[in-house]
Order: sequence, then C-alpha cells, then structure tokens
Amino acid sequence: QEGHLTSPGFKRRKSAQAKRTLLPSNQSAGSITESEEDDNDEEEEEEEEAEQEGERGKQANTAGGESSTGGSHGVVKKSVFKVTCGAINGTLHKERFASGSCGKSIRTELRWMTPMEFVTGGSALADASWKKDIQWDGKPLSILIESKILVIHSLLCKCKLCSPTAKDRHDQDNDDDCFICRSQGSLICCDKCPRSFHQRCHLPNVDDAMLGNNRLWMCTFCVLRNSQSWRYPKQMTYQEALTCRISDHLLECHYLLLCLYYADEDHIFVEDPCIHVRNYTSVIKTPIWLDRVVEKLQQNLYQSVQHFVSDVLLIFTNCATFNRDNAEFRGMGERLKDLFEREFKSTFSIQLHHPTASNSQ
Repeated sequence: QEGHLTSPGFKRRKSAQAKRTLLPSNQSAGSITESEEDDNDEEEEEEEEAEQEGERGKQANTAGGESSTGGSHGVVKKSVFKVTCGAINGTLHKERFASGSCGKSIRTELRWMTPMEFVTGGSALADASWKKDIQWDGKPLSILIESKILVIHSLLCKCKLCSPTAKDRHDQDNDDDCFICRSQGSLICCDKCPRSFHQRCHLPNVDDAMLGNNRLWMCTFCVLRNSQSWRYPKQMTYQEALTCRISDHLLECHYLLLCLYYADEDHIFVEDPCIHVRNYTSVIKTPIWLDRVVEKLQQNLYQSVQHFVSDVLLIFTNCATFNRDNAEFRGMGERLKDLFEREFKSTFSIQLHHPTASNSQ
C-alpha cells in the first residue's frame, strides 16, 4: 500500500529535522542571505527599534515571546494572522516571526517564507518595504509591530530563527504541527510542500524502513498533485470511477481520507460514535467512522471504489439521521460530505455534467 509514495521517483529522506519535535523540511529553501543584504539598512533600523524596547529581543528568543498586553487593535491573544501582498495570500505565525529577513513566519500553500521573501513574490516594486506592503486586515503589518504584537529581534539575537546556518534555515521549511491532528511530536517532513506528519497520521502510514538519510519523501498530497496529469489523461464518468478496482486507486482514497481528517478539526467523525454518543446504536443500525474506513482499506476489505465511497457517505448519512434536531452537528456532516464529493470529482477527473457520487449509489 505504500508503493504509491515511490511512483514519481521519490523516496523518503529521514534526517535530523525529520525527528525534531516540530518543523519538517521543504525543497524550496528561500535565500535569506540575499534578503539580508538587500534589507541591510532596514535591519539596522529594526535593531534600533528593538534596543529601544529593551527586552523585546530576549522575549523573542523563544521564537515568539509572550502574548502582548498592549495594542488597541483587538488582536492581543491572536498568534496567526491572515496576510496578503498583492495577489499572494498567506498566514503569518507570531511564534516564527523574527524580522523582515529572519524567521520563516509566513506560510503559503507551497512554502514557508520570511516577510521579505513574501514581498518579493507578491510585489512588483523593486524597493518594496515589507512593513508597508504586507497587509493584515486591510492595514499594513507595521500596525502589529507598533502595537508590540510582533516583536522584531535584535541583529545580535542568537536564536534559531535568526541563525545564519543552513540547517537552522532548513528547519523552518515545514509546519511545526502535524498537518492532520494538529499536535506536535516526532514528525516526518515532506520535501515538496510545507506539510509535516506523524508517521501514523499520514496515509499510507510511513514505516521506519521507508526512511533514509539521503532520500526525498513526498506526502500523499504532493504525490497526487505531481502524478494526476498522467494518471488521468482524460476525464471519466462517475460510474466509471465507482467501478474501478480499489487496488488501482489507493492513492486517491488515501488523499480523500486525509482531506476529511484535516477538515474534521474537532475529530467528530474520526472515532467510533457508539463509544462516546449516548443512544447512538438505538438510532443508527450501521455505524461507520473514519478510522474504521481506514482499517477496512488497510485490510483490503473494499473491492471497488464504490464500496469505499458508500462507506464514507454512510458516515454523513448517519450524522444527518442521528442529528435531525441538531443543526450544528448536522451542518458539520453536510460540509464534510460536500468536501468529499467535490474532491472526489477533482481527484478522479470526473466529467462535471454527470450526477454526483452519492446519486450513483
């Protein structure tokens, strides 16, 4: 089942950063050195600001410092900010912020980058100022700095975010938390995107035997993205997709399940509801949940894609039935069902004028 990880010619690299408590690794390493040279004057100004604030550099030594108690913009407790620069969108993470050219604090879909790298990709201005050009909530990023919500490190700072070594820069290339369960621990790192995973959270599960010091590894999201054009050179109908042998489409099934796990932030549909929900079996006669679907997939209990799809959709049918009078939980199921059907269409290159997957059951 793990064979699809090698289909595009990539294996897995397990190095020091793959075992660290956080931070995986991405192939798109940014050139902080160049940014520091281009932004040298601005960095000197930042150092003066940091010195004026006294303890700010020391606070930031822990890659984020303590929550600010100042500021008048209603974001005192916030640690992640949606930011834009031109047409580029990203999220700025306070605990990773160090300065314009240090600390890969902004995450896009494809990579982590410093504020200066974010501006370079999003602005046509040659002398773009990251504090002004990066926008948060319609306001320049300088608002967060002036409010002391973002703390600029001193040029003399010795923390890992400010470290000039290649290893410390590389350690900032991926997410600090598992992309699926959003918790920390020993993570493996995709070499093609910012995602990181616990070995058992990723689908298929990643065994130690697959990992090696000099091997590249791509997660299921990247394997699918890089192989979809040759896997599906032409579109198919829903019925054609449903009748496919499951053994030929484990990659797609793993991808769809990972999408659902990621979207189900509160783990509502992950575990057996019979254990935690009172009177569940008196209403639902055929319980099914995501972990059980994964088990059946791993045990080769599905013969066709249709069998797999039927079980996934049954999760949401059961949710709607049991939560007839609970709009909140019923809505959660409806949203995940819509996500599944949308991703199913995209993943299997379904002709859009055909009926939905649920109507084909």
